[in-house]
Amino acid sequence: MSEAAPDPQSSLRELLGGTKEPEFELKLLPGWERHSPDEADRAAMDAALKKRFMSINRPELHASMRAQLDQAYALMKQQQVKAYFAATAETDSLAIIPGAIVATTFHAGSGGTLDTHVAAIIRDHGAKPLFGDKRFIRYERESTKTADGDEPVVATTIVYMTPVPGSKRRRGLQLTATIARPLDMTATDEKFLAWKLALDVCVSTLRWVPA
Repeated sequence: MSEAAPDPQSSLRELLGGTKEPEFELKLLPGWERHSPDEADRAAMDAALKKRFMSINRPELHASMRAQLDQAYALMKQQQVKAYFAATAETDSLAIIPGAIVATTFHAGSGGTLDTHVAAIIRDHGAKPLFGDKRFIRYERESTKTADGDEPVVATTIVYMTPVPGSKRRRGLQLTATIARPLDMTATDEKFLAWKLALDVCVSTLRWVPA
């Protein structure tokens, strides 16, 4: 795994004179990189897609992918995504996972703490500590999705949460991983289980960086 460099971002809390939220790092999977969901990153991704599809003389595919790219970045902006992680780097590894991880901040409602939310996801989704580490809570859910006439896939979403240091358990870092598998791949398939384990291990390496 490679070390993900911190991605400094100004928050409303900082602008108002509050305490800066600490940054975090993950040891990433082969070929994975950390990205900031901003305009510069979107433009770089679009340029890479254009180069790839023009090299095979398929400009119509670039147009289609650019529309999906714009939708994805608009959604990340709406959801106030802090960073996302995906397999965007060149690598010789054959163990590329078809998915991504997005990082957001979860705010406890009504001035309370995360405890009420954690109790709810344990009750409703069977959430459990990650590898027995009670600093992290983890649960997953599945749905079937179809995009632009493609074959349907099973999308598995794994949600991890850990309290933000210094927040008095009022804020949590939520890492949401999404991986897709074909309909004929079962949930007990060894490859699929290996994908989930790799994501679990990646998240378990989280390290907070002082502001």
